[in-house]
Amino acid sequence: MTTNAIYDLLIDSALEHLTGQWTIARLNVQFLANGQDIEFIGTYLDSAGEVQPLSTDFPDDLTEAMQVLYQRRKQESLPRANKLQMDLTPAGKYTVDYGWDQEIQDEDEHFSNGGTVREWQAIRAAKYGDQPA
Repeated sequence: MTTNAIYDLLIDSALEHLTGQWTIARLNVQFLANGQDIEFIGTYLDSAGEVQPLSTDFPDDLTEAMQVLYQRRKQESLPRANKLQMDLTPAGKYTVDYGWDQEIQDEDEHFSNGGTVREWQAIRAAKYGDQPA
């Protein structure tokens, strides 16, 4: 499966959950556990410009495709990325940006190694500062 085919699958999955009028949708994908655990978060702007949650009850084949995408990027020695952001318009235009979030990586490694929530909160506060509630 090509990278563009994976993007198309991501777009098609999002479009299945976009109803009514909307102006832009944003999908955030987090790659955890060395790309084996994929988390999706989605929002969109409705026609009134209000932010709405986008259901990310996506099919398993999309999760598998995103795992392939993560591994392909790694094999091709592309820059490290543990998050992907896709913005999509109703006209079918989209942009994709990859990024690295060290805090996500640190949290993932902490819990993968059996760390507790209490421990993580102390580590996060010391390393990244207090976060607003």
